[in-house]
Amino acid sequence: MRQYALRRLAYLPLIAAFVAILTFFVLRSPWSQDPVTLMVGMGGSVEQEEALREDLGLDDPLVVQFGRWLGDLARLDFGETFRGRQPVWDEVVERMPVTFEILFLSVFFSATIGITLGVITATRQNTLLDYAFRGLAVFGQSIPDFFLLVLLIVLPSIWWNYSPPVGGHVSIFQDPWENLRLYVPPTLLLAVGGSAGMMRLVRSTMLEVMRQDYMRTAAAKGLPNRSVVWSHALRNSMIPIVTYLGNQVTVLFFGALILEQIFSINGIGQFLFISVSTFDFPVVQFLVLYTALIVITINILVDLSYAVIDPRVRYR
Repeated sequence: MRQYALRRLAYLPLIAAFVAILTFFVLRSPWSQDPVTLMVGMGGSVEQEEALREDLGLDDPLVVQFGRWLGDLARLDFGETFRGRQPVWDEVVERMPVTFEILFLSVFFSATIGITLGVITATRQNTLLDYAFRGLAVFGQSIPDFFLLVLLIVLPSIWWNYSPPVGGHVSIFQDPWENLRLYVPPTLLLAVGGSAGMMRLVRSTMLEVMRQDYMRTAAAKGLPNRSVVWSHALRNSMIPIVTYLGNQVTVLFFGALILEQIFSINGIGQFLFISVSTFDFPVVQFLVLYTALIVITINILVDLSYAVIDPRVRYR
């Protein structure tokens, strides 16, 4: 497994280089907006634009700009934002706790609800409860996450004259109740689609496992039904579930970006949206590269978890 992990990690620099090159030159392509023009505004003079472009280093040839950026990356210097001239790394680190809490809660709700309902529907196949939850799962997968998040703001204000808290951030260490009040409702809705897909996958996978001979043998030996379902059936169904969950982490990461924008939460998602709108090159370049590395790392961890879940899996 160690050799397999090292081989997978060896691809990281190549993928990171490809993402870095693509992002850098797409942002500076002829059809891209000029950030200097946006910053100076309609009333700015040509002299102001030239001075600002020189100050930002955008007057150099693209090859020189790219080489300078790679040199800064090698020194772990991610540059400064065009607006505010603050270090990009400091701005991202300041917003990381918010985004990762949203991601953690979304993944937690998606996995907990999906696996629990999947086990229930698998053990009660073709009952009224099974049909009801399967119908709800199809409904949950059919509704876009952003639509549910907008309804969370609109409907309470219409029905109960109550507006959910929007904007701001309270650390869970400072005020746990206020923190959960801010983030649990939107993250619960963000997890609806993922939990619905998880439920359907768990149900179908467990039904297939429960038809195997060793499952009938476990039941015939007199093991408690709870042990047969949770320790044997679910354990042997975990590989496709973990694969789906790894993909869900990526999907929910981008869902968290939408959530932050809708609820005006000052996280990485809102920071990225503002940076893309203003063509803040250093921020967009770093966040795209950062996101790509997160996605690759999650996929590697998912692959390595197979051997932990199933001892029969070996990497050679």
